[in-house]
Amino acid sequence: MRIIVLALLLALAFGTTQATPLQGSDGNATVVLFGATRTPLEDENATQEILKVDVGIMGAENATYQLVDSDNNIYPAGLYKPLSSGKQLVYFLVPKDSLFKLMNVTPKGGAPIYINWWATPKGSNDNLIVRYYGITDWLINPDEQGIVVQVRVQNNGTRNLIVCPENFTLLDQWGWPYSPTLGFDQQIVQLGNATDRVLVGFTGISLLSRPAALAYDNGASNKIVIMFERDYVPLSDELVYGANATKSTASAAIVQPASVAALPATDQTAQSAAVQAPEQQNTSTKISSIKDKVAASKARLAATKESLDKQTPDTNETASTSSNASNSSSSISA
Repeated sequence: MRIIVLALLLALAFGTTQATPLQGSDGNATVVLFGATRTPLEDENATQEILKVDVGIMGAENATYQLVDSDNNIYPAGLYKPLSSGKQLVYFLVPKDSLFKLMNVTPKGGAPIYINWWATPKGSNDNLIVRYYGITDWLINPDEQGIVVQVRVQNNGTRNLIVCPENFTLLDQWGWPYSPTLGFDQQIVQLGNATDRVLVGFTGISLLSRPAALAYDNGASNKIVIMFERDYVPLSDELVYGANATKSTASAAIVQPASVAALPATDQTAQSAAVQAPEQQNTSTKISSIKDKVAASKARLAATKESLDKQTPDTNETASTSSNASNSSSSISA
């Protein structure tokens, strides 16, 4: 139990350092999104995952939260966990590998606040483009951390590209490099093509290290380095609301989950202009369901941390993403 509690605390700390905080206000209440992490469910065949958002609110006792994805689907929060710091974790049960563009926050007794989501960080050189999708899993034992990240590599050069986990290096706040210990099978990427969204795992990370950057071909002269805090920026209003829409008119169309809402589509999601209202369901049932999934996820972390500790650089484990990952690459955050 102690290990699980420590893992959750450190996961929270990590989540707050992977992105620049996002902020919105209605003139009375102010809401800050410090970061978000994803956690897989116990079932390896699950098509959903848990998204945890680290939130702070000032000027209001509480608020309700909705998340809008790149296809304009709305996801209501399934669980709220107040923290002793005054912040809270807001849990969403979402389709695996979803990309998001907007958070709708309604403070108790206040007006809705619309906060643009983070853009997907990317880096490039003359040969390729690397996109970083964040943390998909995180494990810990009393001595070290293990972190799994999701990436995508696009061949932008003049010849076929060989991509493998060893191309990546995780850098902490002091610039100390960590090499991958598990990940996907080596791939040959044809001209103009890209990998699926693949997973790269790092173990043996000091508990005092704060992952700060992901490098591609770290020792090369044309290396690519994605700095988590610097390169996590909010999406522009044009990408979130569309080139011909304004934030004020578009956000006014968003309503509570019980109603059918509409949100202007972005250039990349014009084929899905209508926002999908979530299904009607009993709130207590929904919260109970996500609590069960969170509990199962905790059990999975505890059960797998020992095997992760034993991984070596020679380990060759294939990590796959959901079949919709390649389709998601054309959306606003890809």
